[in-house]
Amino acid sequence: MSITFKKVEHIYSEKTPFSYHALKGVDLNIEKGKMTALIGHTGSGKSTLIQHMNALLLPSAGEVHIEDILITATDKPESLKPLRKKAGLVFQFPEYQLFEETILKDIIFGPKNFGINEDEAIEMAKKVLKMVGLDESYLEKSPFDLSGGQKRRVAIAGILAMDPDILILDEPTAGLDPQGAKEMLNLFKKINQTGKTVILVSHDMDQVLEYCDEVIVMNKGKVEKHVSVDELFKETSYLMSLSIDLPIITSFIHELNQNGFHIDPTIKDMNKLIESIGGELNE
Repeated sequence: MSITFKKVEHIYSEKTPFSYHALKGVDLNIEKGKMTALIGHTGSGKSTLIQHMNALLLPSAGEVHIEDILITATDKPESLKPLRKKAGLVFQFPEYQLFEETILKDIIFGPKNFGINEDEAIEMAKKVLKMVGLDESYLEKSPFDLSGGQKRRVAIAGILAMDPDILILDEPTAGLDPQGAKEMLNLFKKINQTGKTVILVSHDMDQVLEYCDEVIVMNKGKVEKHVSVDELFKETSYLMSLSIDLPIITSFIHELNQNGFHIDPTIKDMNKLIESIGGELNE
């Protein structure tokens, strides 16, 4: 399912003293089936952009197309319910979307709201809870008794239970330990490989390098770049000018090349890097 923005503007508290212009003439097309990273410094417009993808925010001007669904400034969220089934958004702070007494009720809320009967919804809850690394013993627990990382897993499970075509993830591994983060990213990649579109907001460039196909760079409310991962990480000086940390391996290659080597900056695998270094040393 493709996502297209046409001249999208978003102004918070428009026509008030607190007006803030968050998106400025955004033109963007995200291809169906890609795993796309959305990066940029805090305040660049990332969270505002993704909330337009399921009409949590409406554009102040311009159009958003989610395949055959059109979102404009005049469309009301109530008329866009089918979009919420197609595009699932996991917030940066999972407590924003957990509200039921038990984890089971929280996960089945979405599917039941879209017409799935309770028995099927419960089976789906068991399935997705396992997918995010929690067992069935959690189903009757309160989501508010969980750690931050566990809340994030439950929030993701609640979105997966609706089986969306587009999965939008705002810093999904925050609060997870390195192993937990790796497990979740492997899950998202596996979901992407079934043909679903995955959009990952991340400050972790190692995650972007390893898991994503394309990268959108937001800066001051605009889309500054939309390129492949390989193309982006060739531009080390550009990323450093935005105060975006390079992936560890890319940073190492940059240091080597600053000291006379000629290593391909798109290398992602440490064994290939060692081989390239050895090749140059033996010349």
